[in-house]
Amino acid sequence: MGGMKPSPFPVEPGECYSLALRRAARAVSRQYDAGLAPLALNNGQFSMLVLLAGLGPVRIQKIAETLAMDRTTVTAALKPLQRRKLVRVDVAGDDARARDAVLTPAGEALLREAMPLWRVQQERLKKMLSAEDAEALRAHLGRLV
Repeated sequence: MGGMKPSPFPVEPGECYSLALRRAARAVSRQYDAGLAPLALNNGQFSMLVLLAGLGPVRIQKIAETLAMDRTTVTAALKPLQRRKLVRVDVAGDDARARDAVLTPAGEALLREAMPLWRVQQERLKKMLSAEDAEALRAHLGRLV
């Protein structure tokens, strides 16, 4: 018999919010990653570029707070973008200990190319949810961070 054996920890897979959120996040990320692949860009990198485009030169700490990440993770996430010269990290003008991330002209150009690919994925997700459900999902997720 190939069934699962009874667990001493009686938690149903559908009962765990963390598992459900992580599964959904992975599935959605895979969808965006596939859509952005022609530009050798993944969903996390795209999000970082969008954030930098919206905030302008911004402290690494502010990025971390905005994305609910720690500074070292943000620094690591910026490295591939720096290698591609899409982002520059400068010493902050008012504090030599702080660093500001800046979107470069190459980063802006790639972001312009990426937007139509991103929009295709947005539309795919919209079709999976009603407009009302999509708004409710964004509102609910926003309350968790």
